[in-house]
Amino acid sequence: MNRNMNARNFGLRSSNMGRALITAYQMKGNGDNTKNICKSALYDFAKHLKENGVNDLRKVEKMHVLKYAHYLNERFENGVISASTAQNYLSKVNVAMEYARLDRSCRVDGVNDAGLPSRTGVAVFYKGVGVEQHQNALKTLTGRLGAQLALQREIGLRFKESCLINAKRVLGHALRTGVIRIEGGTKGGRLREFPVSSPAQIRALKIAAEIQKDHTSMVPQNMSWAQYQSQCYREISGSGVNFHGERHHYANARYETLTGVESPVNSGFSHGLEHLKYMSTTLDISLEHARQLDHDARLQVAQELGHGRVNITNNYLG
Repeated sequence: MNRNMNARNFGLRSSNMGRALITAYQMKGNGDNTKNICKSALYDFAKHLKENGVNDLRKVEKMHVLKYAHYLNERFENGVISASTAQNYLSKVNVAMEYARLDRSCRVDGVNDAGLPSRTGVAVFYKGVGVEQHQNALKTLTGRLGAQLALQREIGLRFKESCLINAKRVLGHALRTGVIRIEGGTKGGRLREFPVSSPAQIRALKIAAEIQKDHTSMVPQNMSWAQYQSQCYREISGSGVNFHGERHHYANARYETLTGVESPVNSGFSHGLEHLKYMSTTLDISLEHARQLDHDARLQVAQELGHGRVNITNNYLG
């Protein structure tokens, strides 16, 4: 196709981003158009772009695709779409953007960059951010976003929650009661509470509260939530870490604290009977006791992450 790359939507012969993306995807030319999934995925991405103020494919950056991948992950964790659908949608978007732009600068690895589940929904390797990786990222980020990463890492907050948290209020409540109370930015606006489990949580809240000053959230007073969200995604995309990876670290660390053994992804013993046998042997308890301990720990981790379904922990722990 002869086209003017400087024209709207890279000259893909449509002012509609969804149709332009479908045209770009079809340029792949290997016969894999899988029409229904392709159209659903690309129109969904186009809708997401419009909702975030983008109306021309030329304006799309990698951070927009990363933001969409996190959106897909949220929908998976909320039970709206399957793990396979999340992976398929991002795959279609990656291909379409590559052929639209004629480069791979917007490509996002769903698992490594955004914490998307494997197609089975059960993690087979650790997707958390390591200590050295976390420290290196802090050197490249602003103090504000670095403080939010610490909240995600030590308290298990979602990205949105780390932005909208009133750290001063949460800190005060935690110091008075020993309970962390999360309200701002939660899924469905649902309050969640859980006990303080480490001094690092209080330290993270204190640092965030100092940065927040007299404001009611971590969003700078001179920016809207949408503006700050875009700035954060742009900033994190070059840091070598991702927001969801910090939550993965939290989930695995909490599981080990609650059970006394490493999770499936950290221990190398696969999800299910193999890991339960490892737990039984390590702790010198019966297999039935191990099964109950595993379930109780997963339930606690799910609740602290803000989920009502125990099986969502499969994506974090294996």
